[in-house]
This record gives sequence, structure tokens and C-alpha cells, in this order.
Amino acid sequence: MRTNHKARLERLLSRHPDAVFTDGALHRRDQVLVTEHQSEHAREAGADFVDRVDEYPEIGVHRLRLRASARVDVPEFAADLRGQGISATPNHLLRGEPDYRGGPFGVPTLCAPVPAPVANGVGREVTVAVLDTGITPHPWFTNTDWWPQVTTEQLDPVATECDYELDAQAGHGTFVAGVVLQKAPNARLWIDRLLDDIGICDELELLHSLDRIRRREQASGTRVDVVNISLGGYANADHPSPLVADSLRKFGSHTVIVTAAGNNGSERPFWPAALKDCVAVGSKTPFSDRGWWVDASAPGVDVAGPFPQRRPDGEIELGYARWSGTSFAAPYVAGAIARLSGDKDITAREAAEILLDTARPKTDPDFGVEIG
Repeated sequence: MRTNHKARLERLLSRHPDAVFTDGALHRRDQVLVTEHQSEHAREAGADFVDRVDEYPEIGVHRLRLRASARVDVPEFAADLRGQGISATPNHLLRGEPDYRGGPFGVPTLCAPVPAPVANGVGREVTVAVLDTGITPHPWFTNTDWWPQVTTEQLDPVATECDYELDAQAGHGTFVAGVVLQKAPNARLWIDRLLDDIGICDELELLHSLDRIRRREQASGTRVDVVNISLGGYANADHPSPLVADSLRKFGSHTVIVTAAGNNGSERPFWPAALKDCVAVGSKTPFSDRGWWVDASAPGVDVAGPFPQRRPDGEIELGYARWSGTSFAAPYVAGAIARLSGDKDITAREAAEILLDTARPKTDPDFGVEIG
């Protein structure tokens, strides 16, 4: 079954009516994000049309709200600010992959049960953060040591009367988390619900999500080894968000950021995957994005994993499905890094270097990671 991308885009616009599509990128109308300490300078530069400022001191970011009647070209204004040395970006909309504009990936297809990952408790315990739609209480998760730490806010509600053709990302986080566990059964997952049920968030929400993970690190005294981000988008003029780049760098050398490369069959940089601090993962398929910025590839077609399905009676059936996209290649690599790190009692960074180093033989062919 071919995906109705026009209908998905219409659903996106109905849920996010302030979305603006220019230069192949999505951003929120009349919103620019700047760093807190440069906000006053940015307000002065836009004094003729900045209507108000929303302050988020916990993440060090301010959102400039521009007066609609001024009809400001948001990407151009953000570029002007960057030209003045201000870290600024349109508040881009990001999406889980599959996307809304093309590609052969349809809705997930229900399949027979998949054998559950079995933790053996061997090696160092590794923590993987999954920033996605949240997860459901699937048996793969509820029997783990980390499940009691999952809060209501981290659950994927799977909307009532969910239309899996249009609610394109319902169950996405459950599936992604399952792929991680298939590669790294011993991993402890930290879940953060970021995407809505059609797979959309904006950069401001991503910055808050990354901050929640760092605060959890500080509160628990536990470092995050791997962060999986199966979402992204294009940026106006291909200029990545300096705010997202700065936020990712705050994790430091102990954390590896693994990201989906996108499903548009393009060499155009897909963000945040194309940032140098990220491991960008595609798949050996025509729909996968590719280019100098893609670091690895992994299986991305008919991947099997746990999946929640809304039955006609409204109840959620926790079953299994097959799904395609670089969204699911990324957690394959995230899990491979986590498993090698735990098995060998090395840092996630060291494990990533081993897996992504073309000059070194892989320690285990079962990892299934290819370079570039």
C-alpha cells in the first residue's frame, strides 16, 4: 500500500497551522530562537517587528515572537542575526522518519510475534536515551528493571480512533525502543516523549527534551551513554541550528548521539544528523538520504519489532509489526554501540570508534553496521 503523503501533509498542517514550508524546510511562522545572553541584541535588531519574547532560562534560550502584520521573512531575519554574531535560528519543525513528502514506506504492517530480547546481566550496564513518541507498556519493556522509572508523561497514548495512515508516527517510539533492545538486551532505557502522534516536534521542544535528559543525568548520577534521535529535518539555506548543536555538545565526550539520516533519497544535509557531533545512520536503500555526512548504514527495510495497535473497540493491542525507514536503522546502530560498550566495558565513544572505523575489523559480525 502506498502512503498518501498529501493527506499526511494536510493532517500535519491541521495540527500545526503555523507551519511554513520554504526551501524544503518547515518552520513555525513568526518565531526565531536565540541564546538568552544575546536576546537583547536580537530584540534591538528586530525592534520594528518583534512583538514579544518568551524566556526559557532553564535552557538558556529566548523565543522572539514577530508581529504577523510585519510579514517578516523569518529565515532571512535569522540569517541577518547570525551575520551579527548572534546564535539564531528559525524554530524549525522536525519530524520522525518516515516523512510526509515521498518514499516507499507505508504504514507499519502487523506481523507474527518476534522473540523478546533476553538480558543476561553480563558486562557494564549501559544507558540509552530514546527521544521519540514515548513508549507503551509492551511485555518487552514491562519485565525490565528500568520500566518502573517510566512515568505517565513518557508513555505514548496512541490516540483514540488512531488512523495509522495519517497519524503517521503512532507507536514509533515503542518500535524504536524495541530495535535498541534487540541489539542491546542489557541496556537500560531512558524514555523522553518528544514527538506527537503524527511525528512532529519543533526545535524548542527538542532543546527542552535534551535538557531533561541532562538533568536526569545530574539528578541520578548516571551518565547517558547513547542518545537515539530518530527524527530531523532540513534547514533553510542548509544552515543547521546553532542552538541544537550547542545543546548536543553539552553531553560531552562520554555520550554518543545517534541520529536518523532521513528518507528522502537525497544528499542534502538532514539535521541534526549532519552535525559533526552526531552519528548519522542511513540504510542501503534508494529512499535513504546519503552523502558525505552519513557515517553508517544499517538495516532499514521490513524491520520487525514491538508495536501498539488500536483495536476497533478502543483497546490497545500490544503486538508486533514490520516497518521501514532510517528511523529504525538509527536504533540498530545505537544498540550496537551500547552492546559493544557494555560487553567490553569501554566507553560508548570507544565502542562507536571501533564500529565506525574502516581500518579495524569488527569485533563481532553480528553488529551488522556498515560504514558510509
